[in-house]
Amino acid sequence: MGKPHFASAVSEGIQNLDQYGYTVHENFLPTAEVQTLRSRLVEQAEQECEAGVATLANGGHAAGKYVGRPKSGTVPTFQSVDFLPNKGRPFLDLLHKPVIHEYAAHLFRGEPYNLASEAGVILRRGGTAQVLHADQQAIPLVLDRPVMFVMMVCLSDFTPDMGATEVVPGSHRFPAPDLQRSPEEQVAERDAEFMPITAPAGSVALWESRTWHRQGTSTSDQDRISIGCAWALHFIKPQTFFPAVVHDDVYDTLSDEDKRVLGFEVVREYAGAIGPRYRGDRRANLNVSYPYIPELKPGARA
Repeated sequence: MGKPHFASAVSEGIQNLDQYGYTVHENFLPTAEVQTLRSRLVEQAEQECEAGVATLANGGHAAGKYVGRPKSGTVPTFQSVDFLPNKGRPFLDLLHKPVIHEYAAHLFRGEPYNLASEAGVILRRGGTAQVLHADQQAIPLVLDRPVMFVMMVCLSDFTPDMGATEVVPGSHRFPAPDLQRSPEEQVAERDAEFMPITAPAGSVALWESRTWHRQGTSTSDQDRISIGCAWALHFIKPQTFFPAVVHDDVYDTLSDEDKRVLGFEVVREYAGAIGPRYRGDRRANLNVSYPYIPELKPGARA
């Protein structure tokens, strides 16, 4: 088993993405920013548990997932904190890092794109491996390019025993894995290998949507803490439709650039139109304005 393909510059990372389907960009965040994001994420996670609205699991990423408080006498092995743009300005600021958009410009060949999801993940001892998959296999088309990429921001160190994400280098050139077959057999058949993403806090791992990967199994007493963001071409239905999800009080604070990355922009007069929900609705597209027009019938008063 080799070492992760690190990059200290975007040009190196692009070479890794093209050759291996993933890269680890070092020193993505300074220590102070890591601490700010981590403390806000952990605080939010704790408060969601206390309020009984946490997304939890005892086992793998999807195994036994439930919403509520931790079950009595247990420490959940997995917790996700979803819809992060609603949960603190640091999560919005993270989306504007120039490095992200340099990678996006390359992977998407200059096509418009927007945020598809942003969620925090806390993995603890006992968290089990995900099914081996490629994010793009949810789309029933065979394409010569990725339609999404994922960035996993390390807010703690990532080590194999902490359930670090495992990728299969070069698998972006393979057909999608069979979800019903043994991952180890499929990887061995292609003379490939699993590569656990071992990285220090402050790094970001990026992989494109055709790359085979899975969450690893955690046997460590150290929590693995991260923020996962998916970015998608503008015409791909995102995991989270932020124009509908963002709270009104958060919407009122958004800059034009916030709105652009969250998908409030109509692209080429083709996709993403937001019509007013009621007269005086403040929520609207960044670059197009539509009037409020309800159902009209002859004789009805204006």
